[in-house]
Amino acid sequence: MTSLKRLLDFYINSSLHVAVAVLSFCILTAYESNLNLTTDFYVSIFCASVLGYNFVKYFGLAKFYYRSLTTRLKYIQWVSVFSLIGLGYTFCLLQNTSQLLLVVLGLITFLYAIPLGIKTPKNLRSIGGLKIYVIAIIWAMTSVVLPLLEAQEVFTADHYLILLQRIFIVIALMLPFEIRDLDIDELHLSTIPQKLGLRYTKIIGYALLGDAVLMEFFKVQFSQNRFLVLLFSAAILALMLANSKKRRSRYYTAFWVEAIPVFSLLLVFVFLRVQKP
Repeated sequence: MTSLKRLLDFYINSSLHVAVAVLSFCILTAYESNLNLTTDFYVSIFCASVLGYNFVKYFGLAKFYYRSLTTRLKYIQWVSVFSLIGLGYTFCLLQNTSQLLLVVLGLITFLYAIPLGIKTPKNLRSIGGLKIYVIAIIWAMTSVVLPLLEAQEVFTADHYLILLQRIFIVIALMLPFEIRDLDIDELHLSTIPQKLGLRYTKIIGYALLGDAVLMEFFKVQFSQNRFLVLLFSAAILALMLANSKKRRSRYYTAFWVEAIPVFSLLLVFVFLRVQKP
């Protein structure tokens, strides 16, 4: 049991789980928009997600405490190295527009973690009230715009609705994390729970999820299966948000909440399996 827990902790701490979540969102976009994407594209998204999150989480530790890094962190460094190699190889195989957007997203991630040389704010992460929106935009651009660019699709009104839905869903997805960290986040971060309290934070989350579901009816290409997948995702996320509280177990947020895109993708596979003649 201890070995299983260590493996789970490594899976979460090395950002493999969050990368699977981002990848699941990408595949959901491909399913919804009928995109034909290569394995190289999906590998690049996965590797970029691992690399970006590990950079944000561990850059300071690796820089200042390199010689005293624990074995766990050294293994995470190796995961990052392999992700860098995988990204470097697959990046060269992407469309030019996809490469450009990946570079821009990488720059935003860099500025999110690295001090800007100004006393206040030090980086994008430390700007009051900005953190959750930066994360939502990066996730949405990565999981919606990048697949569309790579498939060389002409953007339609439905695509913009998917993008807005994804932003709303990711913001709602981040709220349990902000609720969990309410007592440890610095006041200058001005997170939504800090400004509005737990009750109104949850109400905002429910409203965002409800709006995301309603947007589905405004799409030109309406699909019952896609609607059911979205409704399932919103319902599960609303339930997880309702049960969120301060000092909640890290597994509740870092594993179960972050696994919602994965569960949604599994539901897609179930639909495809059932409908297969």
